[in-house]
Amino acid sequence: MTESLQDKMIGEEVIKRFKEAQKVVVTQEKRSKTVHASHLTGECVLKTWYEFREKPEPLSAQSISNFYVGQILHKNAPLGKKNEVHYGANIRTMKPILTKDINQNNVFDCVTGTVDDLIEFQGEMVIADKKTWSSLKINHRAGGTYEKRDKTEPDPNYIKQLNIYKLLIYITDGVEAKKGVLLYLDKATSFKDPMPFVFDLQPVDEIRTWVLGKLDKIRQLVEPERTITKYCNYCPFLKICDPPRSEIPKWTS
Repeated sequence: MTESLQDKMIGEEVIKRFKEAQKVVVTQEKRSKTVHASHLTGECVLKTWYEFREKPEPLSAQSISNFYVGQILHKNAPLGKKNEVHYGANIRTMKPILTKDINQNNVFDCVTGTVDDLIEFQGEMVIADKKTWSSLKINHRAGGTYEKRDKTEPDPNYIKQLNIYKLLIYITDGVEAKKGVLLYLDKATSFKDPMPFVFDLQPVDEIRTWVLGKLDKIRQLVEPERTITKYCNYCPFLKICDPPRSEIPKWTS
């Protein structure tokens, strides 16, 4: 089929409009300048330290696409009566707090987060979170072919995230969830076979201790120690941090 110049221009215009629509969806909901649960889950505290002091690089096209899929999923797949529930709490005083009441004086005492779904199962609360992934990985060394891979365990950072949600829920509602579920949805199969990973959540005191430890490092005036991980190449502060590229682990999963 021969494509005329006009047809090509129309196609390019449609692509441009779609990408603009994606960007609007991803950027229209501005995150408050508070410490979110996701700020505390990564291995590198320096990344979060930069979040409150430096201007990040603009989102890449890949990041925008990933966030776009996630937003569509969360808005159209509620798993219970309570979903997309926002929480805020002062971790030092163990008191709930509204986002509007978090300021420069207490920002590093407080944590906020939005829980995907709260499910009641046999009289117990279960915290559920939906995560997208792809079972197909591009092998650039083999000419860009796709390789099939399996998901055998959940990401440790996501487990930490649900534990932080448990702490926020306990402080706000006085309810202690015992179980968490990470529901992985494979983009390569259009979410055909959802894969749940169920696990025990940590005791409240243990969660609070390591959350306070992270908050203390983020609030300090001196830069915390950098931790080099496979995520460095995708960090919005890569240019500022400038880690030795030779030390960044290769992405294997």
